[in-house]
Order: sequence, then C-alpha cells, then structure tokens
Amino acid sequence: MKTALLRFSLLAAAGLLTLGTARAQQAVSNGTLETWVTRHGDAPTDWLTFDDALAVALPGFPLPPSGGVTKSTDAHAGSFAAKLTSVNLTFPPVVGPGLLALGTKITQNDVDADTLDLVGGLPYTSRPARMQFYYKFAGTVATSDDRPTASVALTRTVGGVRQLVAKGRLFLPTTATTYTLATVPLTYKSSVVPDSIHIVFASADVTYDSNSDFTAGNSLFIDDVVMTGTATATRDAQLQAAVGVYPNPSTTGLFALAATTETSLLTGAYTVTDALGRVVLSQPAQPANATGTRPVDLRSQPAGVYSLRLDTPRGPVMHQLLIK
Repeated sequence: MKTALLRFSLLAAAGLLTLGTARAQQAVSNGTLETWVTRHGDAPTDWLTFDDALAVALPGFPLPPSGGVTKSTDAHAGSFAAKLTSVNLTFPPVVGPGLLALGTKITQNDVDADTLDLVGGLPYTSRPARMQFYYKFAGTVATSDDRPTASVALTRTVGGVRQLVAKGRLFLPTTATTYTLATVPLTYKSSVVPDSIHIVFASADVTYDSNSDFTAGNSLFIDDVVMTGTATATRDAQLQAAVGVYPNPSTTGLFALAATTETSLLTGAYTVTDALGRVVLSQPAQPANATGTRPVDLRSQPAGVYSLRLDTPRGPVMHQLLIK
C-alpha cells in the first residue's frame, strides 16, 4: 500500500514528461540511448529518471541512486540501452518503478500532476502517426500494477490552456525475452498542429492508485525510440470502406473487424478510446489469418460510444463503435 509520501514521489515522477524535439519519421533526440551522463546515478543525455524526480520531490534529502534507471550493454542496436527497474527504495521504504522520459527540466509544479500523459513538454510541431521502439521485459507480473507502460501525447497551448491534440498509451506484453518492436499509435483529437510532445516509459503502471503495489526486480529494457509516419486530416474513402466492423452496435461489447478485399489490412496495431479519449484497448500488429476477421473485445467496458483506430499498411482507418 502506498504511503502519502510515495504518492507525492510518484506524482513528482510524472514531471519527467519534459521532452525533446523530434521530427516526424526521424529519431527522437538520443532515442538510441547511446550517450549517458552521471546525474543522481546513470541518466541518458536528454532524458530524465525517477531519481531526478525524487530530487525535486524531496529537496534537502539527498538520496543515493536508486538504480531505477541504469545503462545496460544488453542493447537492441549499438552499445547501450536503458534498463528500467522497479526497486526497493530506502526512503520512502517501498517499491518504486523505474521511470524514463525525454527532457531536461522538472519543476515543482509537476509534483501536483496526477497523470503521466500531459505534464511538461518541449516544442514539437509535427503530426506523427505513431511512436515505435524496441523493448524487453523480465520479471513477475503479480498484479495489473506490474504491467510496463509506454505513453506519448501531443498538446497545444492556446491562451494559457493546454489542449490535447493526440494521445497514445500502451501496456506492453510481459513475455518479451528478446527485443521486440512495439508500436504506440496516436489517436488524434484535433486537426491543429501541436506545439509540444510528451513521452514516458515505466517498468510498471504508475497511474496513481492508492492500493497499487509493484514487484521489486521487474526490469524493462528500452532502445531505439522513434516517431514515425504522418497523420493527415484527409481519410482514404476507399480504404475506409475496405475495412468494416460488425455487429455495430453490439449488445455484448464484442466486435469483429472484417476486410472486404485485402486481409493484410487487418494486420496493423489498433487502439480503442472512450468518449473521454482514454485508451481502453490496445493491440499490437499481428499476422493475417485466413478468416479475414479480427476480434475487438470490449466486453469489460460499459455501454457507450468508442473510437477505434486501425493502422493499416495503407494508412489509418477509423470507426465509431457503439455498445448498447
């Protein structure tokens, strides 16, 4: 069970979401994680760690490096990768998750944030379709809190108010013993050009929950982070018609995607968001099957309207799903 102090520390860690600039279809600054510095322990250049957040959350309490982020020679490419580990903290005496985010600055205002998705941010004016990276995971998933996560968001500030432009979040599969490509599709809420980007990786689900617990020793390896593709406001009508969904509406919450022509259109990653823009289901890319269909299981979700984005080899397909 988390203490109030741990909540304070974790929320401070949300401030790690100050991110470097990147251009669509180009590598994120030091996304290869090849360059490192010593600051509260190991830290990749242009990236921040949980120890950086603790230094802001607990000023005047110098702590030894937690080991939550370390430089690993077990890399996907090049010489190094980042290893994020859920570790036993000496103060507060609990298990803290390994956290890593691109950026150079954490402020005290970040301490009060209760979400990892929209804190901080640095200038960014592209509209990429997705974030991709390679990862491995080693450990025990004792509860859903132990699921490793990756988040990306684009925002624009108008009149002092930050608005969400696009968002993606992925709970990573926990059976990756070798480096695996992960894709986090961005679901766009607006056609405007963003001015900031936000990204975070964590060895556990750090969305605040007073009853959450993490398993010490779980390790997430991250390497070769990039933003790819270009989102456009215009949809391909022929492509849209080539992928259907049924039954829609559904009385059970179980849907199926169906390809009327090319079964390969169903192989891409997809995400489903609720009416508030929260990701309720995310599935990675998978091989085509002979049936020409692919399930979308929302049986655990309440009645309402949901938005599905499927990233096909020819571009995105969007559908509204209705659960009665």
